[in-house]
Amino acid sequence: MSDVISPCPNASINDPLTQGRRHSGRPPVLCEAERRDRIFDAAEQVLQKHGYSGASMDRIAQCSNMSKKTLYHMFSSKQEMVEQLLRDRLLLSGLRDLELQGETIEDKLVFGLQALGTTMMEEKRLNLIRVVISEVSRNPEASRFVREFFSSENGPFPLRLWLEKFCDQGLLVIEDVEEASDILFGGALATFVLCELSHCRPRQYWRENPEYLHKVVAMFLKELKKENGA
Repeated sequence: MSDVISPCPNASINDPLTQGRRHSGRPPVLCEAERRDRIFDAAEQVLQKHGYSGASMDRIAQCSNMSKKTLYHMFSSKQEMVEQLLRDRLLLSGLRDLELQGETIEDKLVFGLQALGTTMMEEKRLNLIRVVISEVSRNPEASRFVREFFSSENGPFPLRLWLEKFCDQGLLVIEDVEEASDILFGGALATFVLCELSHCRPRQYWRENPEYLHKVVAMFLKELKKENGA
């Protein structure tokens, strides 16, 4: 029997799991992608409230208003569900094949960083990061799990992959792509992500000042040329 949309128990009217989903008559049947996204939303809420240890499949099923059987049909265990949740919402795998637009390398990197920043700073993704930070600081089991997850072969960060492609195409020469990716991300977006996580805004917010990213990328490319003796 297909799962249908119904409000999460004890959810408020403004709850994102229920907002915009109230219909008269029979609730619409969820497709698999919608069901998966709804389970992830519920898992985030339960993780935020109960932590990793207390986030049982029973609680996630209840919050998503789906049967426990449905959850186990889609995920073999809670750990697999959380792994896929992190892969989907933290590793940003959907951006790896993004076609970077622009006439120059600088333009293309700015385009990619704008997409990366917009995606990373979605509220549901920030909430998940907050949960992860909270859990790894107090729960050895969660700390070990997160450390193993991010050290496993889950695929490269999109920015690193874009730089590798530019190197493969002969457009850039970078000795250590992973380090270069960290440097560029740190200069372009890391501070803003931290400000978002702490619910504050810097004076020069990147969305309101697109020239900021151009300046960061221009300095990054200038340093690469100096390193390569150009």
